[in-house]
Amino acid sequence: MKKCNGHFPGMRRWAVVLARLASMLMMSTTVLAQGQTWPSKPVRIVLGTPPGGAPDVFARLIAQKMSESWGQVVVENRPGATGNVAAELVARAAPDGYTVYFCDSTIWAINPYLFARIPYDPLRDFTGVTTIADLPMFLTVHPSLPVTTYAEFLAYVKANPGRVAYSSGGNGSIHQITGELYKAMAGVDLVHVPYKGGGPAAQALLAGEVPVSFVSYAATSASVRAGRLRMLAITTARRTPALPNLPAIAEMGLPGFDMSSLLGVLVPTGTPREVVAKLNAGIAAAVNTPDVNARMVELGVNVRLSTPEEFTATLHAEHARYEKLVRLSGARID
Repeated sequence: MKKCNGHFPGMRRWAVVLARLASMLMMSTTVLAQGQTWPSKPVRIVLGTPPGGAPDVFARLIAQKMSESWGQVVVENRPGATGNVAAELVARAAPDGYTVYFCDSTIWAINPYLFARIPYDPLRDFTGVTTIADLPMFLTVHPSLPVTTYAEFLAYVKANPGRVAYSSGGNGSIHQITGELYKAMAGVDLVHVPYKGGGPAAQALLAGEVPVSFVSYAATSASVRAGRLRMLAITTARRTPALPNLPAIAEMGLPGFDMSSLLGVLVPTGTPREVVAKLNAGIAAAVNTPDVNARMVELGVNVRLSTPEEFTATLHAEHARYEKLVRLSGARID
């Protein structure tokens, strides 16, 4: 047999093949070990919103329940650039399941069309773990506005074009997209006042800085019950079981008006499937705990859990659907 540089060519080729097989086996063993031992350290739930908004409320409810089974699960608020700061942080994190993003449709459906450039690709850089809930917005007013029903509100803003302001969680937030879509469909002129998150927008409404907002029930429920705010309508196509007497805007002369935000959990692409599966199961177990589930329903959301595969399909569908809505709103950040 002919030698090549002192070695048999066939033996050399076999050595390369065996080395590659050993490397693949080692990688598979590592991934399997990660899946079997995970979690072995604290899990960090990152939010792109400040404390007080609906995502923050629900993330902390779920994190507290998960901590009872897994040990420490911490919530970290990283607001900025309508969620882009937190999204970039998670997209660049190690794909090991210890950094997850608790966010809403803004990240995968609004920001790609709102900003001229974003530091991540929502469909390439993230893997969906599970949806959490559909989060409707509620047309809510300060008592200083002389209206008590939706019909009175509509008549008032039509009689006062450009004189009534509404707060939002920031330029391009789901609150603004909802408000601008409402303006376009109802033919009214409301002035947009952006704040740094849904929580601050709700606080501005409560303080009377602005008289109107399209906000989550979670951010305003206590104030509504205390009579310090008035809730006039829901932004989804149908009423919510939690508030059956509250009309939907769609049934009050605007058929087709249907706006809500989907809450979900993302991890960096490349996170082992075994870890994604454990995250999915752990979050579902927390949400399905009677006290957490009851609290979420009480705060006006429609609980909506899913498999990672179902969430991936939803990500793509919402990414396509919101392009038209964002353009209709006129919101743009260059």
